[in-house]
Amino acid sequence: MEINSEHWAIIINPKSGKKNFRQQQKYLFLMLKHAGIPFDYRMTKFANHASKIARYFLQKGYRNIMILGGDGTMSEVINGIFSTDLSDTSSLKIALIPRGTGNDWARFWGLTTDYKKSIEVFFKGKIQPIDIGKVEYDMEGVKESHYFINSIGLGLDAAVVNLTHRLKEIFGSHSFMYTLALLGAVFRYKAHKIRIFSDEKNIKDSMFTMNVANGCYSGGGMKQNPNALPYDGLMDVMMAKKPTLWDIITAILRLFNGKLLEHPVIESFQTKNLLVQCDKTALMEADGIIVNGFSPFNISIMPHAIQMIVP
Repeated sequence: MEINSEHWAIIINPKSGKKNFRQQQKYLFLMLKHAGIPFDYRMTKFANHASKIARYFLQKGYRNIMILGGDGTMSEVINGIFSTDLSDTSSLKIALIPRGTGNDWARFWGLTTDYKKSIEVFFKGKIQPIDIGKVEYDMEGVKESHYFINSIGLGLDAAVVNLTHRLKEIFGSHSFMYTLALLGAVFRYKAHKIRIFSDEKNIKDSMFTMNVANGCYSGGGMKQNPNALPYDGLMDVMMAKKPTLWDIITAILRLFNGKLLEHPVIESFQTKNLLVQCDKTALMEADGIIVNGFSPFNISIMPHAIQMIVP
């Protein structure tokens, strides 16, 4: 079959979220056929499968990818896209029908788990160029790369993501798991020594938690970087230095009202490139996925690297 610019590749994560994916799939396929839009689809069966499927579709000539899944599935697809040898990805299009539990990337755009409304956005929305983040790190002497669409977290941020995954294995996937993990980890987590280098600011201090953001939401609706915009060519950086117990309590209260950056323990700035040096025990997460890599971390933004259909 010859693939043209009208064809769409659809990647479905049936385990993402709680709602019946077969009902969503049936409705989506019916709408696409009614509109005369040709498509092919695959379902994910294991961790990181979406990345491999995305790479396969691109190698077959597809240049439009729709994701039925959550933040993790979206992140896997982005890594699949940017692991190919395509010299220019700026004309590639992605669309999202969210069905995850956190849905932080969808939340920024106003996409909801009401799949009929999100499918309507696919047909009536606009094309928006978006930025993609990249982190390069060491893995046993080999330089490796990981891409992110929403944010990267270090310190407490990554420790909470790690604990969230462990809780989900026990209790299942629920939207409150991140908040539960945060409360379980925040009062016993110890700060790491860190050095940060950028054109805008250099920092040598203790780091309790750090978030480097392309989008403003994380952890199921928290705003660690409330001013982050995924199309301005910049990353928003938030770092909390070693806090007191009172600092932790008052900072948690600000996570949901967009005022975290006003807290005195918070350091924040915007940049295009960032070098982070910390000890080898500090975890890193990208879009809610633990990345197995070691310091130093070279973090950068790729402006308008891909296109997305948004409301």
